[in-house]
Amino acid sequence: MPTTGTAQVVLASNRGPLSFRLDDDGSLHAGRGGGGLVTGLSSGTGGVWVCAALTEGDRRAAAAAPDGLLERPEVLPGDDLAGPTKVRMLTLDPVTFARAYGTVANSTLWFLHHLLFEAAREPSFDQRFARDWASFVDYNAAFAAAVAREAAPGARVLVQDYHLTLVPAQLRAARPDLRVGHFSHTPWAPPEYFRLLPDQLARAVLGGLLGADRMGFLSRRWAADFVRCCVAVLGARADGLDDGGPLAVHHEGGRTMVDVHALGVDADGLRARAAQPDVAGRLVVLRAHVGDR
Repeated sequence: MPTTGTAQVVLASNRGPLSFRLDDDGSLHAGRGGGGLVTGLSSGTGGVWVCAALTEGDRRAAAAAPDGLLERPEVLPGDDLAGPTKVRMLTLDPVTFARAYGTVANSTLWFLHHLLFEAAREPSFDQRFARDWASFVDYNAAFAAAVAREAAPGARVLVQDYHLTLVPAQLRAARPDLRVGHFSHTPWAPPEYFRLLPDQLARAVLGGLLGADRMGFLSRRWAADFVRCCVAVLGARADGLDDGGPLAVHHEGGRTMVDVHALGVDADGLRARAAQPDVAGRLVVLRAHVGDR
C-alpha cells in the first residue's frame, strides 16, 4: 500500500484524545476525550492519533478538517497534558460500527477475557454473529488503512486494546516496513476459556495480534495466557513459559515478543491540573455535599 504519511509515531485506538460537542447554534467545542486509555496515553508527544468519530460533533469536525486531519489544540478545557499533535477521526458506517464495537468487541471479546460468560448458555455463534464478525473485520481494516496512510516509512505504530485485534496483521500485510506494537488494557483468558471461541475465530484473533512485533500486557499471568493460547490454538512455539524468561511467540516464520508493562499517567501534569482554580471550586462543592464524613 503506498503511503503519503510523514508521522514517525502513529497511535490507534477506538476512543481518541478529542471529543467535540455540537451546540444548538451549530458551533463545535473541543474537549478532552474520556476514559482511562486516553489518560494513560496522553503523555506522549508528536505523531498522529487515529481514532473513531464517536459523536455527531466528532463527525462534523472530521468532515470540516483539511484532509480529515485535525490539529489538536495545545490546551483543552480540563486537559493540560501533552499528546499527539494531530488526530484523524474515522467516520465509520454506523451499522458497521455498532456491530463491530457493540457485539464483537464489547459483548464478546471483553466478556471472554473477563471470564464472564455463563458458558452453558452463551456465547452464541450463529449466522447473525458471522455478519457481525464481518463488520469487525471491516472496522479493523478501516483503522489499518488509516494508519498505513499516516505512517512514514519505518514508523512506529502503537495499536491499543481488544477493539483493534486484527489491525496488526492487516498492517503487516499492507506495510511490512512498520514497527507495530499492540497493548491489551484488559485481562487475557486462559486457553481453556479462550476456546469458547470457534476455532476459526480463535485463530483469527491470535493471528491478528501476532502481526505485531511486540505485544504488551498489564501482568505476567495475562501475557503468559496469551502465549499459551497461541501454543494451544495455533501450534506456535513459545519462549519463556517454562523458565520464566522473556516471553515470545514463534509462528509462521515470525516472532512476536510479549512484554509486561505498567500503565502509568503523567503525575506532574495531574498534580498541576488539580491545583487549578476550577478544580478547587469543585472541591468546595464536593466538601459541602459530603459534610464532615
